[in-house]
Parts: sequence; C-alpha cells; structure tokens
Amino acid sequence: MDGRAFLDGARELAAGSSEAHWRSSVGRAYSALLHEVLDTLRRWGFTLPPRDKVHTFARLKLIYATDPHLKQIGLTLEALGRLRNAADYQMSLPGPFVSARIAAQALTDAEASA
Repeated sequence: MDGRAFLDGARELAAGSSEAHWRSSVGRAYSALLHEVLDTLRRWGFTLPPRDKVHTFARLKLIYATDPHLKQIGLTLEALGRLRNAADYQMSLPGPFVSARIAAQALTDAEASA
C-alpha cells in the first residue's frame, strides 16, 4: 500500500464531528508522511532499522540533511509525531483537539510534505 493512501482516511476523519475523529486524523496524517519518507529512504538505498526505531531514524535522517527542503520535511514529520503522541497518549485534556482545526492543519502539513 502507498503511504499516501492514509491521507484519504485522514481527510475522512478530519471531517468527523468529534474529538476522537480529529485525534485519529492526526495519526493517519503522520503515518502517511512517515511511510512516504521510509519508502524514499529505501529507494535511496538506506537499510531501515527494526520497527520500533524507524520513527527516529526517518526523522533524524531528514532533520540533519543539508538540503533545506529535506530538513523541512523532517521538521514537519517531527511536529506531526509530537501531535500524534498528544492525540494518542494525552487523553485527559482535549488540548488542541477541541475542534477540527488541528486535524485540518495536520492534514495540510502532511500533504504538503508527502
């Protein structure tokens, strides 16, 4: 499956009417970008680490790239990762998930970088 396919699910969830939809949308947007980055790194000849380390591997490969476009994609991946962690693990407070706005922004960021 193409990582960008997660963007379709993220769009559907962002259009939802609840905090659960918006939180889930952020996770799908992050996954879309992560998998696009991983596929690109594979095509460039990188061997990916075990699954629990791919998030850090992908992010750091791009953040420390000399190309400013790659660096920006890495920073976007990092920001979406932090937002996804908040969406999935900080459940006691709604934080930015009180409206669809944060899901829409995450989707926009992922689409622009994927």
